[in-house]
Parts: sequence; C-alpha cells; structure tokens
Amino acid sequence: MNNDKNYDIKIVGLDLDGTTLSEDSRLTDHTLDVLERTIESGVEVVIATGRAENSLPADIFKIRGLRHVITANGARVIDIIDKKTVYENFIDEAKIPEIHKLLIEKDADIEVFFDGNAYIGRREYDSIVSGENKTRRREYIMESRTPVDDIYTLLYENKDRIENINVNYRTIDKKPAMQEELLKIKGVEITSSVPLNNEIGGETTSKADALRFLLEKAGLSRDNLMACGDNPNDLEMIRFARLGVAMGNAEEIVKEKADFVTLPNYENGVAYAIEKFVL
Repeated sequence: MNNDKNYDIKIVGLDLDGTTLSEDSRLTDHTLDVLERTIESGVEVVIATGRAENSLPADIFKIRGLRHVITANGARVIDIIDKKTVYENFIDEAKIPEIHKLLIEKDADIEVFFDGNAYIGRREYDSIVSGENKTRRREYIMESRTPVDDIYTLLYENKDRIENINVNYRTIDKKPAMQEELLKIKGVEITSSVPLNNEIGGETTSKADALRFLLEKAGLSRDNLMACGDNPNDLEMIRFARLGVAMGNAEEIVKEKADFVTLPNYENGVAYAIEKFVL
C-alpha cells in the first residue's frame, strides 16, 4: 500500500476487544486522547463491537463526543447521547427454529443476545465462575452475562428479537464440525470474534452494514470510512472501508484483507493508525 496516499476520512469504525482496548480491556490514556482529538477535528469515531449493549465497558463512555455505538456485530446501532436505538438488523425469526433444533441436538454451550442484554446457560456460567472452565475471563462473564437455567427455551421464546447467538467451545477441536453444521443454515451469517467461538447473526447483519447506515445518514460513502479490527467478525467492515486497518495482533486472514497493518492493541495500534492517516 502507498502510505502517502491522501484519504478523506470522516468516520472511523473501531472494534473494541483486541483492537481499541488494551490487554486488560481498558482504554489507555493515549488512545483516549487521540480519539477525543479525532472527534474534535470533525471526524466521527464509531465503536463497532460484538458485545451486547449492557456488556459495553465503562471506559468508552469517557470518550467526549462519542455518539454512535454498534453492538452485537452490527445488529443494533445506539445513539448514546440521545439514548435511543437508531438501527436494528436482527436474525430472521423464521430461522430460529432450525438454529434452535441444531443447538439442542449438539448440546451446545450458547449465549443469546436480545434487548441489549447477554444471557448464558447456567451450566456454562457455573463452570466458568468455579474455575473449572478456564476458556473465558471469569470477571468479564460475571459482569456482563445473565445466567438462565434453560438457555434454549429463552432463545425460542424471544425469537422475534434475537440480535446474536454465540456458540462457545472448550477446545478448538470441537469447532470445525459444529461450524460446518452452522454454515449449512441458509439466511444467517456465521463468524467468530475469538478462536473458541462461532457467532450467528442475521443474513445481512455485520459491522459493515451498520457503518453503511451511518455513512448514508451523514451523506457520506465508503470512501470516507476507516475501520480497525483484529478478528473475522471485523473482516466485512475492513473490506468495506476505504482504509481497512488490521491490528498487529490480528488473525492472519484479517491482515491479508487489510490495507494497512498497524501496531498491536497493547502498543496503542489504533492511536498510531489514526495519527498516521486521520490526524
């Protein structure tokens, strides 16, 4: 890529975990300063995360001038200033019975997102809290997930407003076979945000689609977009953006599709890319 190329960036879309946040899931002072200076310069910063609304870290609400947050991989766009949802793109209600049947057959560990909340099966929750299952960060799960006794029934009973479904694996060898089954379901999007999960979203649900909505709302195009991410659920927005940026710690497939590879998240890679191309 020619790093001297001029870009007319008006919106910066940022993944959170592994991207904007440091290894301890915090926003460093330097990154916070760069984001606020970006907003002050007239460029909008948009958070684009796989997290549900009520799982958002407190640190992002420190960003002065932040307005739009994309949650659940693009299923919802929230205006945090006006405190309202401005865009929704959920899983088609008609697809839930097929998904529901498969998940029960496979006795899958799942999380269900709807109404901005994230729910987890009590079996998986208890295994994480007890320390028996070390694949998830205990503190994060306890802060961000609501355990329920029958997660499958919860999914079915709320099938008209499901934002996202996470399928979690304890070992990587369990993923390929289940992912193959999930990919057979037509009319949904299958992605992942960490090696040990798959995420089920609506057929057109993505961070890219949500960013497209915000661009059009502002009278802009993809030529005015920069996007930064590290995992497969960021691929669509990285490919869609005029300037797609992969983190130095990103998965190889993300780096291959990006226009630029910045420093890792633990070296303020987002701040470095913004200072280089926007500020």
